[in-house]
Amino acid sequence: PLPYKHPEQLVSLWETNTKKNLDHELMSPVNFVDYSALHGVFSAAAGWWRTQMVLDDNSGSEPTRVRSIEATSNFFTTLGVTPAIGHTFDGDSLLRVPTHQVIISDRLWRSNFGGSAAAIGKQIRLNGDSYTIVGVMPADFNFPANIDVWAGLSWTMSQHSRTAHFWEGLARLAPGVTEARANNELSALTGRLAASFAATNLGWSARVIPLDRELSGTFRPALFALLGASLLLLVIACINVANLLLARGATRRREVALRSAIGADRMRIVRLLLTESIILSIVGTLLGLVIAVVGVRALLAWSPIDIPRSSDIGVNGGVLLFCALATVLTAVSFGLVPALSLSKADPIDALREGSRGAGVRSRRTRSFLVVAEVALAVMLLSGASLVVRSVSGLLNENIGVDARGSISGDVQLSGANYENYSKVITFYDQLLTALRARPEITSAGAGYYLPLEVAYRLAYTIPGVPPAAGEESPKAQFHSVDEGYFATLHATMLKGRTFARTDDDKSVPVVVVNESFAKRQFPAGDAVGKSISTTVTNIGPLGARITKDPLHEIVGIVADIRNTSLREATEPAIYFTTRQFPYRTLHVVMRGHGDVAQLGSVLRDEVRRLDRTLAVGDLKPMEQVLASSIDPPRLMRMLLGVFAVLALTLAAVGIYGILTFSVANRRREMSVRIALGANPGSVLWLVVREGLVLAAAGFVLGVVGTLLAGKSLNSFLYGVTAWDAATMGSVLVVVLAVAGTACFAPGLRASREDPARALRAE
Repeated sequence: PLPYKHPEQLVSLWETNTKKNLDHELMSPVNFVDYSALHGVFSAAAGWWRTQMVLDDNSGSEPTRVRSIEATSNFFTTLGVTPAIGHTFDGDSLLRVPTHQVIISDRLWRSNFGGSAAAIGKQIRLNGDSYTIVGVMPADFNFPANIDVWAGLSWTMSQHSRTAHFWEGLARLAPGVTEARANNELSALTGRLAASFAATNLGWSARVIPLDRELSGTFRPALFALLGASLLLLVIACINVANLLLARGATRRREVALRSAIGADRMRIVRLLLTESIILSIVGTLLGLVIAVVGVRALLAWSPIDIPRSSDIGVNGGVLLFCALATVLTAVSFGLVPALSLSKADPIDALREGSRGAGVRSRRTRSFLVVAEVALAVMLLSGASLVVRSVSGLLNENIGVDARGSISGDVQLSGANYENYSKVITFYDQLLTALRARPEITSAGAGYYLPLEVAYRLAYTIPGVPPAAGEESPKAQFHSVDEGYFATLHATMLKGRTFARTDDDKSVPVVVVNESFAKRQFPAGDAVGKSISTTVTNIGPLGARITKDPLHEIVGIVADIRNTSLREATEPAIYFTTRQFPYRTLHVVMRGHGDVAQLGSVLRDEVRRLDRTLAVGDLKPMEQVLASSIDPPRLMRMLLGVFAVLALTLAAVGIYGILTFSVANRRREMSVRIALGANPGSVLWLVVREGLVLAAAGFVLGVVGTLLAGKSLNSFLYGVTAWDAATMGSVLVVVLAVAGTACFAPGLRASREDPARALRAE
């Protein structure tokens, strides 16, 4: 459970638009105010928007970028948490904290303020404005993830509209209110809003999602799939244990018969065998726990994937209890069954059978277990292979740019120091000009969004083409890039031209559209030279269109750059130039000579040279930016791959074990065959064939199991299905190769048996 007061009441708020296929969209803050007023449904509702801030703590050290949000005054009280020291925001309304107040994380408090209580009340500068630290959150508080500064909002709603969707929110359900009822009430409210504000709210609705489910997000099915995979692996290991104990019991039939014959009662024999099994289980469990503790810590430290709530992952009381139960069940199930079977065996029959070896009574049982083991291994191997193929396919998807060798880092200008957008344009012009002049840099550009990021979806019109009756104005993603952005990312211009330095606020307003936009609005292919019109003038405090004319000429068409996710189709997009639609924050993309550290150092040097109060954030290779967009499938690929190798290894050990035991028990038979003229090759093939038959039977059952469990993998598959002939064929080859290798050693041993020596030993 989440570490908040009554976490079962907490829900996240999202807007939806069925017609636009949007089911998890950021909200308009104006709409949020209406949603929060559902007092019979919500006892409280809080919201925030994400911003990057540059921290100057007045210590003389270099300014640093900090992850931050601006939140409503009731943010912490809605969650039901309090600062470790200090207090929460003093707000006079939901959206207004009259004085600049911030609450900081324990991490930032210790790193920048030495963990001193004197930090409370201290003045710091964020983005050029002065803020007062009023609280420090506990060390284990991490919501939203990785945030270091929570600033209080100081807004008036007059600067926002219902068309701008950039707001995140959560609510606390009133006692007795269910998720279904909350969604029904929201549906009714959004219907009324659509009737009152058709131009902005038509087609839009809202829904709630339990906060714990929201935080696990797209990782939730991945984690459940991995839980299933780990249970399969546990079952495979237990099958191996069962086979070993059954085989061990079979070889001890003579020993147990002798114990019984000389007076040992049945319970004493059962206690002996069960005690041995329990000791083995306890030792194995303790060793497994040590490996688990070390392994989990190493995995989390090494993993390149940011797993939600990873700080909560570890060997805790629940895991210890599960291990204790597994120990007891393993000992009882796989120790007691052979013990009871042996203890009730007739001593005379056992001694007679023992003189000939263990016989064939338990061979079928052990063979069945090996088939089951191989089947489970095939399921894991097939699942891992399918996910590997899917992830590889996603990573090889054409996203419209060449990420190799490029890096990105973002720069944010403060509204206090760069209130006038002409200063914003001048700063970025000087920065990019300086970067392009550096010998380490071969090309540089900037844009407000990177590939695979969803831009604001805003309204536009085509002159002379009014929207259909009852339809809202069409919307497209609004991007803002400079003249070097497309060239640096190696995007392809299909028609017309890209932006130029002369495309400024004094020239004709221009835009570049993507291929999807051109095909939708101008199917005849004549987009270049046409115009679009937009009434959008500003994006809150982030950016603004500074051209007076709403009409923009289309001067070029760029090949689609993926602007949603690798799994979804590219949406229509309109690219404005940063000289006509500037943003205070831009991602700078560069190509050059050297690694990320070297190129990042160049960017930091030039930024500091222009303004020493600024800092560069999120510096990383573009390939890493793209890979992080498919973290859940990458996590599945990584761990399922490990599980599949372990499963295949255990299956090979199982096949090797049963065939070794079988060969030992059939020593007389093999010797007689060789004595009667069988050549060593035929004896070798006899043993290998037995193992391959078991492996083939297990493969067939494993394929059936994979198809039945295919639905659980669908959310991680792209471009392949659960029944993929190429994948199943490769799995078959691997399974037969591993099984054949496991069979070879026992078969070779049998083929080299000396008949005279073996029969003399019998």
